[in-house]
Amino acid sequence: MILPRLTSSFLLLIPLVFSNHAAALPNDREQPIHISANTAEVDDSKGISIYRGKVNMTQGSIKLKAEQVVIHSDSQGISKLVATGSPAHFQQLPEPNKEITHAFGKTIEYYVAEERIELKKEAKLEQEQNIFTGERIDYDMKQRIVNAFGSGSQTSTPSDDTRVNLVIQPTKASNENKTDTEQTGNGQ
Repeated sequence: MILPRLTSSFLLLIPLVFSNHAAALPNDREQPIHISANTAEVDDSKGISIYRGKVNMTQGSIKLKAEQVVIHSDSQGISKLVATGSPAHFQQLPEPNKEITHAFGKTIEYYVAEERIELKKEAKLEQEQNIFTGERIDYDMKQRIVNAFGSGSQTSTPSDDTRVNLVIQPTKASNENKTDTEQTGNGQ
């Protein structure tokens, strides 16, 4: 019967999906992982689990929504998670008092040990009100480094849809650090 095998394999994989490697709130790793999907297929011999149909995965502040999620595992545990959708959506709260980081792409590849996400095709990353778009975005979750790529080559004539686009918000100055003279403009 496949149900007991599916259940035991499923339970063994779940704690490893967003284990200590996740760059999110410290207590996220202590939270249970919830996965819902229309179907689940687990092949222990190949180290692959496939979840299809409106897949929702959560662990604390980490959330992943996709049409399909494929989890690759090896002797060390989960090595890679591949989510596909129109688009797939990954989000996390990186630290208390920070805004939630949202990542979108038709394909999201999460390299667990490296704490790195690759967003492919119609990629978009929203980080603290800054927005990055391109054909591919690589996001180092640990270092919070973003590399964005357009689809056009350097020799072709670029169009807006093949280029990387950024919206970077200005830094907000605090009025608390200004003197009364600076705030009123009466500096005589």
